[in-house]
Amino acid sequence: MKKTTILFCLLLFAFSAVAQQKKMKITVSLPSGWEKVQGSVLEHQYLKNGASFMIKEEFAANGMTLDEAVKKAKEQIGKYFKNVVFANDEQIKVNGHNAQSITFTYAMNIGKNELKMKMNSIYLIIKNKCYNISLGSIADNFNDLSSDVPQILQGIKFIY
Repeated sequence: MKKTTILFCLLLFAFSAVAQQKKMKITVSLPSGWEKVQGSVLEHQYLKNGASFMIKEEFAANGMTLDEAVKKAKEQIGKYFKNVVFANDEQIKVNGHNAQSITFTYAMNIGKNELKMKMNSIYLIIKNKCYNISLGSIADNFNDLSSDVPQILQGIKFIY
């Protein structure tokens, strides 16, 4: 009887843990002109006039606080891109969740030419999972996104 009770409790605990790890559903409502990237490994990846918008889970930052996740992200960005310059961070909300927005420029080599890019990455933690919402383009065209960004952020819903 004691073994049965222990086994039942273990199964109940395992079932509860699996049920709580249900995948987050993310919905997006975008302004006109954004096209879904067909064949992308990401559920949410879109393009508009050379600009990019995507949402992805940052697995390496899961379980971190928002500040820790952003610090780690900045370290990684500095390792992967050339000539990175960060603007001031901004605290915002996305779908009611606290988020931290970082904007930065970086250089990318295209053949023998160097292209200056600009990216806005927004990090948020929901149920110990870190999500990154990124918008980017060629630096000279980045301001063209300014009217779309608030609409995009208002159109993102995290459903759990």
